[in-house]
Amino acid sequence: MRVTIHQPEHLPWLGLLAKVAASDLWIVLDSVPYRKNYFQNRNRVLVNGRPTWLTVPVTAPFGTRICDVRICEAPFWRRRYRGRLVQAAAGTRAANRTEDLLSVIDAAPSAGSLADLNLDLADYLLSQFDVKVPRVRSSEFDVTGSKSDLIVGLCRAAGADEYLAGPSGRDYLALDTFAEHGIRVRFFDYDHPTYAQDHDPFVPCLSAFDAWSRLGPAELPPLLSGYRLSAS
Repeated sequence: MRVTIHQPEHLPWLGLLAKVAASDLWIVLDSVPYRKNYFQNRNRVLVNGRPTWLTVPVTAPFGTRICDVRICEAPFWRRRYRGRLVQAAAGTRAANRTEDLLSVIDAAPSAGSLADLNLDLADYLLSQFDVKVPRVRSSEFDVTGSKSDLIVGLCRAAGADEYLAGPSGRDYLALDTFAEHGIRVRFFDYDHPTYAQDHDPFVPCLSAFDAWSRLGPAELPPLLSGYRLSAS
């Protein structure tokens, strides 16, 4: 069984959807410390041709695990978020069908779990790209450690014999440790596709919302197929 392990990004980008689609199981890495000013509580969309952040305010003292991060009800954040998402969809095919995504934001309880919100949004986007891959949270396993030891432990707990790593894994993974436990490592390199946006030049690495808003349902799954797998 091939697994990928990745933190629960907010409104994830195409590369994460593609890596999940290429796996048999997604282990959501929610048991590690939250990283401030990264992609756990925000992502970018195009507003008037400019990359613009959609941000969920959170309460996360230093060292807080992702699974324990809570949404902070800062004044007007939902109104601001809703307004920017509607602006991003203006003039696209999704202009009249953003309510499903917005309802996920609206339904997130005050002081609710950021990871829960992110996974609800990820589930919606994955379904739009016709990805049906089960997931489990790392916080559900009794596995500790860091870097390679943590990943190997999670793979073993899930019964995996292959780990699908991102390209940055080449810099820190101890491949001998995986080999000792009979786990094959393959590296996933995603070739970002281009599609018609409302301005040039093309802006890559946005939330997958951007592609979803501009393309028809049949055009979405092929965007996840442009990747390469290698052993090093």
